Amino acid sequence: MASPSTTVNSATLENLVKCAVCLDYYNDPRCLPCSHTFCYQCIEKLCEDGMGQCPMRDNSIIFRHTIDQLPVNRIAKDLVECIKKSSLSGRKCDHCKQILSEFICETCSKHYCTICLKLEHDINQFQTHQINIIFNENSKNFCPEHTEEKQKYWCTLCQQIVCSDCLLFKHQQHTFITLEDFAQKTKIELNSSMQQIIEMKQNLEKLRHKTTEAYRHHCHTHIKTKNRIKQTIKYLQALLDARMEYLITTTTEKYLTQQQIIRQQKTNVEEHLKIVLIRELFLKHVLNIEDHIKLIQMKNDLITYNQLITDQYQQLIEGCFFDLQHFNIQDDLKKIQQLIEDFGFMSIETFLTNCNDIQPLLKLSELSGEEKYQPFQGIYAYGYRFHLTAPLQINAVRVKVALFDQNLTLYILDYNDILIQKEIIQTNDTNSTTLKWLTIPITCQIQHNYYIFIWTQPCQQSIPLIAYRDSTNNLRQINKQVSIRSKRAQINKSTNIDINTKFDVLYDALLNNDERSQTTISAIEMILDI
Repeated sequence: MASPSTTVNSATLENLVKCAVCLDYYNDPRCLPCSHTFCYQCIEKLCEDGMGQCPMRDNSIIFRHTIDQLPVNRIAKDLVECIKKSSLSGRKCDHCKQILSEFICETCSKHYCTICLKLEHDINQFQTHQINIIFNENSKNFCPEHTEEKQKYWCTLCQQIVCSDCLLFKHQQHTFITLEDFAQKTKIELNSSMQQIIEMKQNLEKLRHKTTEAYRHHCHTHIKTKNRIKQTIKYLQALLDARMEYLITTTTEKYLTQQQIIRQQKTNVEEHLKIVLIRELFLKHVLNIEDHIKLIQMKNDLITYNQLITDQYQQLIEGCFFDLQHFNIQDDLKKIQQLIEDFGFMSIETFLTNCNDIQPLLKLSELSGEEKYQPFQGIYAYGYRFHLTAPLQINAVRVKVALFDQNLTLYILDYNDILIQKEIIQTNDTNSTTLKWLTIPITCQIQHNYYIFIWTQPCQQSIPLIAYRDSTNNLRQINKQVSIRSKRAQINKSTNIDINTKFDVLYDALLNNDERSQTTISAIEMILDI
């Protein structure tokens, strides 16, 4: 409980800063001849009939035409400004109690720092709550060297704010513009940045919608797949109980992994959308700042931070890959009964979700095993041989590589090992060792026993990398229409590889059964846009 002295002091301060007429903080406080102070607007109301009397009934008369001549009570004005500033600045976040608050949520009636604002508000709250930014208005407009002169100009040579005296002496030969003109130019730049933020917000909202849709679709597909597994296994329940448990465990593990991929993308999108919403809100308030100095001081940090948000946004907007598993069985149940131990297999549907669509893809990589990476030595091209029940139309090939600003070549071979199509692209990774999915646009129809190979030439400065999983030469089924074998082809670097060139593909037939069972071929991470 507050002490009596504290209560008296608080009450006295309250009387000093509040008008006795409107009972609110002074707004342009003016002193009457009797020394009582009231707001300028309140005095005007008292003199609506041309003249008025002091509300304190001390017989002091006020005339309407003399109100402008009443002196400003600077002590009262300074006290009001001090109280208002102390109530807005210097207050710590109501949530973490550690960092100074930067925002006020009028809906929640709480002060927040940037981190806690993002943590405590979901996307819907950002769109419905009234959130205001707290500005520190303690900036001074007077020149630090010429204390009686206001800073009204921008020196374009020195890139700083100056006053009239500065222009006469230190900046005499320098070009300059008025602070107001420079502030307008700054606002134009910030408006452009604002448009980028708004566009990012719109695209992220679309991506969030598609990611949510993909998340639900993935969950529903998992449930449908699991139910089909149960129904099919029930037909042969006596023999297939153990197999059913294995398949459910496999699909559930893959489901959890893939759900995490989509959930993580959804979380990343929502987190970045929060940042964009906060930035949009921040820029809206910045654009309303009348203090040109403050606006200009904030310019570089705003543009730099917005560029950082844009870079992160570009990575997010690329989307992410996720896999859907389906339970598949052979058509002839009698044959299945004979092969009961190997009954059923899991196929994969890979999808890319971005802000425009959820696009089906064909993933050729191994489903299990640890993802590894190996250097491109330039000796071999890596890829797959296709066993198809029908021709396969592809629109692009995606591979996971780190190329260090080098060319990547895609080769398509026919069933005679003859090159029929190739595509060369240039990457922009100059020093990153992170493997990323790279898209190679190419339109081609793949026939039975055709190949797709990837190759690049290493340089002295860096060796490019490609992601893969361990595999064998054995035929591996992707779905009912597509089966593949992991393949390598020897590359003669001294020969120009043009269309109609015959490749030296390494064949399984050159190895005996024991060697084939022990030989490991890199199943590179490859996805086809079909």
